[in-house]
Amino acid sequence: MKSLNLIIVTIIIGMAMQACGAKQSDSGQEGTAIQVEAETLASSTVAKKFQYTGSVASVNQSTLSTRLMGQISRVLVREGDKVSRGQLLIAIRSNDIQAKEKQVEANIIQAQAAYKHAKEDFSRITALYKSKSATQKELDDITVHLAMTKAQLEAAQKAKDEVVEMLSYANIRAPYDGVITQKFVDSGDMANPGMPLLAIEAPGLFEVRAKIPESEIYKVEKGDTVEVFIDACKQAIKGSISHISPSSRFSGSQFDARIALQPAEDQKDVIRSGVFAHVQHFKGQESKLLVPNDRIVKRGQLMGVWTVSHAGQALLRWVRLGKTYGDKIEVLSGLNEGNRLILSAEGRLFDGAKLQIK
Repeated sequence: MKSLNLIIVTIIIGMAMQACGAKQSDSGQEGTAIQVEAETLASSTVAKKFQYTGSVASVNQSTLSTRLMGQISRVLVREGDKVSRGQLLIAIRSNDIQAKEKQVEANIIQAQAAYKHAKEDFSRITALYKSKSATQKELDDITVHLAMTKAQLEAAQKAKDEVVEMLSYANIRAPYDGVITQKFVDSGDMANPGMPLLAIEAPGLFEVRAKIPESEIYKVEKGDTVEVFIDACKQAIKGSISHISPSSRFSGSQFDARIALQPAEDQKDVIRSGVFAHVQHFKGQESKLLVPNDRIVKRGQLMGVWTVSHAGQALLRWVRLGKTYGDKIEVLSGLNEGNRLILSAEGRLFDGAKLQIK
C-alpha cells in the first residue's frame, strides 16, 4: 500500500513539473521581440550593363617563318628571352645561296668590265663618225652594243638584290624589340616555306579581343569606355573599344571587338597574353531592384534575404539574383517594391521571430 501511494505521489510531482516547463516554454516563445533595422525596397536607376568575354593579347605580335627550305643550323633564343630589333634569332643553312651570291658577284664584275669597254668604244666611234672616219652602221652597232652591256650590268645587279633577299630569309632576325613567346623548332630540324619558327610579341601594349553578340552590337560604339576584369588583378582595368568588326560572317554570328587597355602602374605586371578576361560595358539607364550584397543569405545553392512579413515577423524569402552593381546586386524574382528588407538585427533571426523595428 505504501508503495502504491509513493508511485501516485511521484506521478503527481512529474505532472506538475511538466506544467511548469510548458509555462516557461510559452513564456520563452512570447519573449521580447528582436530589435531590427529595416528599409522599404524601391527600384533604383542604374546604368545598363552588358558583359562580354575575351582574352588578353599583345597589340604587336608576330609569327616568324621563312621562304626557304633547308636545315636549321642554329636557334639562338628560347621562350621568355628578350630580344632587340635586328638581333639574329635563327640561322638556316644556305651554302647554295652563298655560292650563287659569289657567282652573281662575278657576273657583276664581268658586266661592269664589258660596259666600261663598250663606253670607250662608243666614245671612239662617235669621234670618228664626227670626223667622217666611221660609217653610220658602225655608230649604230656600237650604240646597240653599249645598250646591251648596260642592260646586262643592270640584270646582274638585280640578281644580286635577289640573292641578298633570299639570304635575309636564311637569317631570321627580330622585327622589333620584344619577347620570344614560343619556339616551334630546334637545331637540326628542316625548315619549310611558311612553316612557323618563332612567335614574338612586344611587351607593354596589350588589348582584349572579345566577342559581341549580334543582339548587342548596335549598343556598342568605337571609343566607349569599359571595365576589364582578370583573375590576377583584384581591381577593374580601364579600357576603351578601339575596333569593331563590321561583319560576323566568319565569327559565328558574333562580332570581333578589340579593347585597348589602360592599366594603372600596379596593374601592368599582372597582365599577360592569353589570360581570360571579363568585359563590362555600361551604356544607357534602366530601373532595377537592388539589395546589399551583405544581406544575401546562402543555404546551399539557394539565395535568400530576411524581410519583414505583413504580421511584423521575420520571413526569409528565396530570391533569384542577377548582375552586380558595386556593393549591391540585382534581384530578378522573389521580391517586389514595397517589401521591407531587414538591414541589421540584434539577435539571431528565424522564420516567425517577432520583430521590433527601430
